[in-house]
Amino acid sequence: MQNIWEKISNQLYKSYGLHADEIIRMTTGVGGDTFLVQASEGKYIYKIADVNTMNHPETEPEICDFLRKQDVPVSIFIKNKEDKWVTDCEDNRVSHVQEFVEGKTFAMNMAPEWFMKEAPVLLGKVHNKLQEYKELPAGIGEGFFMYMTPENAKVSYQRSYENAKQVGEEDILSELEYRLKVVSKFAGKKFDLDKLTFRNTHGDYTVNQIICGEDKIHAVIDWTCACKHPVIWEITRSFFLASPACANGFSEEKFRDYVEGYLSVAPLTRYDKDNLLQLYLYQLAVCDYYAQYLEAEEYKKEEYLSQARFATNVLRTML
Repeated sequence: MQNIWEKISNQLYKSYGLHADEIIRMTTGVGGDTFLVQASEGKYIYKIADVNTMNHPETEPEICDFLRKQDVPVSIFIKNKEDKWVTDCEDNRVSHVQEFVEGKTFAMNMAPEWFMKEAPVLLGKVHNKLQEYKELPAGIGEGFFMYMTPENAKVSYQRSYENAKQVGEEDILSELEYRLKVVSKFAGKKFDLDKLTFRNTHGDYTVNQIICGEDKIHAVIDWTCACKHPVIWEITRSFFLASPACANGFSEEKFRDYVEGYLSVAPLTRYDKDNLLQLYLYQLAVCDYYAQYLEAEEYKKEEYLSQARFATNVLRTML
């Protein structure tokens, strides 16, 4: 049976005319698998991505092509021999190829001061430019608030607690007990969606999706989750994932500076500002990442558990 490396090598040659000399697995995330390819023609990133309601890899190359022409630093994708950005794969997946971007990513909560100044300004620029792009699929919107309620979350956490006990996942029981308590604090919480600013956005604008040089952002990568979100969700989430102040706490001053950076290029309404933290905390509280962890295939479990524990730590810090 042909192994994954042979399949990728054959696909690269068949679809792109690339002669792969070396293929190295880079990441195995919740939405796909990424490989570094050293070919005779150059250095590339080959990604095999799932296609689902939260993942839209077929639109990623188009968005990047659009943003690159607007002077937003993003990946450069190459088309296949059929003049298409993506190539169909097995199991409802697609693949695409982009040029390798030299640089580094910072670990979660390890971003330097220059990054914390530049990142929110760039996010504001992304939101401004993507207003000129076609409307992306809905992310956190009416459908999210209809189904992701504190009541439904409580049912989900109780189910996850019982499942965890049954399979011997003792380590997460206390975390689920906390989740059952904390979600009750959001009972009856409502947001006026007409007053929130929604924009096309990256959808996963985090420190590990931004390739950097010594003191400059080189490219924002991985636009497979691009969608239409409340802008404040993307602002606040990106701060919590990047800022050293959030490693074991929270700094109101640092957060204010981050938001001011965004405001230097893009507007927020008074209602947006009043809900910067509340919307993000609500989302963390009602999303049962533990259920995803318990149900995930083995190779994806670590990623889901990391998400679950990060969210729980933020809730413990802020509530």
